[in-house]
Amino acid sequence: MACQVLVSQKGPLPIKVNFNSPGDLMVCLQMDGSVWSTSGNQMLGIQIAVDGQNVGTAQIFSNGASTHRAVVSSFVPLKLTYGPHSIALTAMANTTSDLNDLFTAVIHY
Repeated sequence: MACQVLVSQKGPLPIKVNFNSPGDLMVCLQMDGSVWSTSGNQMLGIQIAVDGQNVGTAQIFSNGASTHRAVVSSFVPLKLTYGPHSIALTAMANTTSDLNDLFTAVIHY
């Protein structure tokens, strides 16, 4: 199975990168990362957009404040067309990120 790493970098969010699809394909986008909140008992997460359209989220519920949490991996099926595309990762409500957070987005063909 082939894969294409789209994002592999430190925060903070938002992160936006451009990439090329090698064909008209059904793919699976995998999103991983870490985030935190200044207050406890919050649903935290990363909003995922491809070509400006929201396609999914990667989330975690955090009981504690000011603690970096790894979001649960998100797998999003996508239909891509050949050529250029963009992916944008943004923080959901109540979510903070900084240079201590890491983000990875990979497309599996």
